[in-house]
Amino acid sequence: MISRERLRVILREAGVSFQRTRTWKESTDPDKDAKLDRIEEVISRFPGRCFAFDQFGPLSIRPCHGVTWAPETKPTRLPATYTRTHGIRYFHGCYSLGDEQLWGVTRRRKGGDHTLAALQSIRAARPDGAPV
Repeated sequence: MISRERLRVILREAGVSFQRTRTWKESTDPDKDAKLDRIEEVISRFPGRCFAFDQFGPLSIRPCHGVTWAPETKPTRLPATYTRTHGIRYFHGCYSLGDEQLWGVTRRRKGGDHTLAALQSIRAARPDGAPV
């Protein structure tokens, strides 16, 4: 028998931590490689005209499940019915590859007008009218 702290020290010295396994999905698109090659070509030829845009949401402050060390049959429990009393937010983010500049805005609701405003902010980043 060793203490929890001694186990933690041993694992830390070995570079081991208790984590959850994450998963991902690969694209099934048969033209995936050709499309990735085209993206890499455009980025290398026109870095000042390349932008990344994404919208994310809904965001809310709420408990998140995870993993932990716990006595057997006594895991930490979170309520399944958590009430979002302060609402949710949506995030629109833009990234300029050439300038390595990131900007974005959070909104109370999701809508096409907010997406259009984010895309217009990308256009405003290239006032010379060059294609993006």
